[in-house]
Amino acid sequence: MTRSADADQPVTFDSAATVTLDSVSAITVGATTPGEVTGPAVKVVVTVANGSQQAVDVSSAVVSLTAADGTLGIPTTAGDPVPLAGAIAPGASTTGSYVFMLDPAAGRTVSVTVNYAAAEPVAVFTGKAT
Repeated sequence: MTRSADADQPVTFDSAATVTLDSVSAITVGATTPGEVTGPAVKVVVTVANGSQQAVDVSSAVVSLTAADGTLGIPTTAGDPVPLAGAIAPGASTTGSYVFMLDPAAGRTVSVTVNYAAAEPVAVFTGKAT
């Protein structure tokens, strides 16, 4: 199942998990390790809240980014991403960040896809990188 929303709106699933994009920001990253690239990027901050009565493991979460013209955002370790990880206790939430190389980034309309756990529904958010 997929649910779509504007980037500034949360998506709540039947599982009682709510996914929110806290920010979609155009940044410039600098290469610090082999294989990284310096340049424009988009940093996405995602929060998953667990409204269920059971823990939700987000260690297998997958977040991707695509520009409106179909250009894929390339995940990078530059820009200090901190992916979603671990189990979220009932009533709690956790936040992760992801960085995607995208040139240009600022002001570009993007779709961010969040699959918070394996075999769970997918949230698709659309908005501009600010």
